[in-house]
Amino acid sequence: MKPVLGNARRVLRWLWAGMLVTSGCLWWAKRQLRAGGAVVPLMLHRVLGEADYLRTHSLPGIVVRERTFRELVAHVVGRYEPVDLRAAEPGKPSRRIRVAFTFDDGWSDNYSVAFPITREFEVPLTVFLCPGLIDQNSPFWPETVVGLMRAVRPPAEEAEVEAVIEGLKKYATEAREQHLLKLSEQAQEQGMSIAPSDVDRTLSWAAITEMDRAGVSFGSHTLTHQILTRIPLDTARQEVRQSKTAIETALQKCCDAFAYPNGSWSSQTRHLLAEEGFQLAVTTERGAWTATCDRLAIPRSNISEDNVVGPTHRFSPTMFEYTTFWKSWRATKAKSRLEFRANQQPTPAAL
Repeated sequence: MKPVLGNARRVLRWLWAGMLVTSGCLWWAKRQLRAGGAVVPLMLHRVLGEADYLRTHSLPGIVVRERTFRELVAHVVGRYEPVDLRAAEPGKPSRRIRVAFTFDDGWSDNYSVAFPITREFEVPLTVFLCPGLIDQNSPFWPETVVGLMRAVRPPAEEAEVEAVIEGLKKYATEAREQHLLKLSEQAQEQGMSIAPSDVDRTLSWAAITEMDRAGVSFGSHTLTHQILTRIPLDTARQEVRQSKTAIETALQKCCDAFAYPNGSWSSQTRHLLAEEGFQLAVTTERGAWTATCDRLAIPRSNISEDNVVGPTHRFSPTMFEYTTFWKSWRATKAKSRLEFRANQQPTPAAL
């Protein structure tokens, strides 16, 4: 029943997106983005071949099929202007909307699957790394949760798994590890043998070095993917500083781009990045990067298999443009309205 409902929702989204196209609304949104010199950064995590797509323990929201990614990249190259995130200049009018490809976490498939495709199409790429988790199998705890909850009988639904993961993000590290231990014990009591999926591995330094020599840009994603707003500021500083140092030492070049783990940031963490020498930082907030954006809080559009395919489960240009340009434009307009209203409020000194 659930797959049927999921496909019905996909059809409805596709129909709505199609209506935006035929009505001219999506054209207008893209025109506004282009006229304002907006850059639309895309946030991806993983690109997997069909067999690995079925075996991964990563959540569906961070995975794209190889065939989908190839068609997506070809579409962007054919109709828009791919740009390097670090070299982009928002606010400068352009004939085509500029799109920047970014990857978080540093999964090994960034090298084995995504990199050959972006190199073939000559698309600039930025990857944000956690140097403390390089060349490890399933180093991120959400994959452990997914594997455990899928293994127990009866296996948990995806919505339940996602809810547990979102809840665990609020836990301190020790409390989260205790919860994972309980899940592991529950699986063992049911006679389930849990092993990390061998497709869930992070990049090696050898692969990173090869990608760097080919022109791929690398940024920091903290040392061990700690959510900066949930740890002491001194610990956050060490996560940021040690990550930056490790990348600069390995690649012998400046690392001045950052991606907030979980997209979580605050005025304190922003100030921390500025003190450590970072020139730009990306979030998970939806929106377009405009000239008025804070360069240490740049929005992005999340790309997953589900939000760029149509009813046939193949890449849909309509769904891609709805997910990226339409939603980015709406989010940017909403933020502008909020900022305008805030500026209209009288200050305490004026009262």
